[in-house]
Amino acid sequence: MTECVSAPSCAQWLHYTAGDEARLCLDSRKLEPGDVFVAIRGAKADGLSFAPVAAARRASCIVCEKRDDVQQKCAGLPYAEVPDLHAKLGPIASLYYGEPSKTMHGIAITGTNGKTSTSHWVAALLSRLGMSTAAIGTVGTFLDGKQIEEAGLTTPDAATLQLTFKKLKSAQAKAFALEASSIGLVRHRLDGTAIETAVFTNLTRDHLDYHKTTQAYEAAKAVLFDWPGLKTAVINADDAAGRRFIVRTLERGVRTIATSLYEDCVVDGCEMLTAARITHDESGMRFTLCWQGKCHEVATKVFGRFNVSNFLSAAGAALSLGFDVEAICRALETLHAPVGRLQSVTRPQAPLAVVDYAHTPDALEKVLCALRETAESRGGKLICVFGAGGDRDAGKRPIMGETASKLADACVITSDNPRTEDPAAIARAIEAGVPADRKHTVRMELDRRTAIVQSICQAQSRDVVLIAGKGHEDYQEVAGVRHPFDDLETAREAFNERHARLAQKN
Repeated sequence: MTECVSAPSCAQWLHYTAGDEARLCLDSRKLEPGDVFVAIRGAKADGLSFAPVAAARRASCIVCEKRDDVQQKCAGLPYAEVPDLHAKLGPIASLYYGEPSKTMHGIAITGTNGKTSTSHWVAALLSRLGMSTAAIGTVGTFLDGKQIEEAGLTTPDAATLQLTFKKLKSAQAKAFALEASSIGLVRHRLDGTAIETAVFTNLTRDHLDYHKTTQAYEAAKAVLFDWPGLKTAVINADDAAGRRFIVRTLERGVRTIATSLYEDCVVDGCEMLTAARITHDESGMRFTLCWQGKCHEVATKVFGRFNVSNFLSAAGAALSLGFDVEAICRALETLHAPVGRLQSVTRPQAPLAVVDYAHTPDALEKVLCALRETAESRGGKLICVFGAGGDRDAGKRPIMGETASKLADACVITSDNPRTEDPAAIARAIEAGVPADRKHTVRMELDRRTAIVQSICQAQSRDVVLIAGKGHEDYQEVAGVRHPFDDLETAREAFNERHARLAQKN
């Protein structure tokens, strides 16, 4: 037994015990011979109870928390006890892998909505500007647009994240854009990561099942703006929490770029990056980007006023690294929406279906407002198919019901990822928020495939059908089991069925 009080002492012990090429792994099922099993006591399981599995899979050793029953549970493997392992795992893994994040420009993006779009646009933008960049987050890890790791947690666990940085260093990546979730920040998943630019998109209701209060949720996001070694903060000044974060970064002497959708917005002490004259048509949006007294026209291929804010955040990240604003604007014009974010599918003489990850009241409102403009320009109605996840913040369900029913012409409440909850109970909680004068526009269909197919088949050719909540996900989690399910593929199948039905009529 070895007790390692500090991250450096533990990293040194690992080099001595496991060699230089082992992987640090929290999941005993993924261990390969020679790997290090990191055994942490979680809310649902005790990592040390899987030590026999680690031994059977020929792990080299175990790193665990300091506790009284370690010796009898470690299955004969060498082990090191680390006090407060949760907080030290990131620095331990970083040191063991040779501090790989320090070899790259580190950009971390936090906020309730827009993290995935912004991180992918930062990575795509920098790649187009000649800097090989990775995007790490909800939909996986991509290097210069090519997926190299599958999706997992929004912010991977600390050991996995540092291993990803090691792989990116080997691939000669020069920068990374990392989604920094509030839970990831407070659970120390980013600790040990070198971050020079922090980006804030917005703060609205989400994750209150975990944080309990909006104040705690905001405090979790604020951790990123107190990051050691932070050089630049890019903050949405149109958001109330963003303005509080600006005070924080200016007090620390951190260079702060404030973004705003209002051209005349001025925040003392900040460099202003603003947008003006936002317009849209069938091909996308146009806006004027204003920076250091000069304005630049940008024509984009994406929709939604909120995405202009995300574009400003991505541009701010590129500006923080010294890129030319005109080159940034030209590169912005080449960007596309990430998978599952306002992703459209249609057919000739058929409605437009849009798949989006919007799963919070604010995100749903913004997407519906964006698509309202599209529906009106097409001369059709706006239909919303949506639900809410189980085992998550239940308080947002009636709010989402109210929001969708007020902003869409018709709504279909369906099942999202009910997890261990009753899908019907979740749907009833959503329905409870629908105002009395909008009840007639809302119906319930718990089978998600049926809800999508019926909505597309019954819609008129000029209508817009929003399928919200799951976006990029390729599964539906019911009673703890993930079943294959893809909203986009289901929408495509629905168009085929619609075509077949019309052919039969004719």
